[in-house]
Amino acid sequence: MKSIRPIAIPAAVIVLVLCVYAFLLGNKVFEGKFENEPIFWYVLAKGVFCFVSLIATARILDVLIDRLDGPRG
Repeated sequence: MKSIRPIAIPAAVIVLVLCVYAFLLGNKVFEGKFENEPIFWYVLAKGVFCFVSLIATARILDVLIDRLDGPRG
């Protein structure tokens, strides 16, 4: 059975980690401060959206691949 899940899940995690890191770096959390910058909230929201959409797309494609292959025998 072919599956996109082994590729999609690590890619989704990498995207989420990069966006959380950019959010924390942009709001200067690592410097001991916290500045509420709207663009970095957008980056965080985009990262969460991309994470969820990659996982959902992988699951949908796995179901479609299973249905298209059908029973062979």
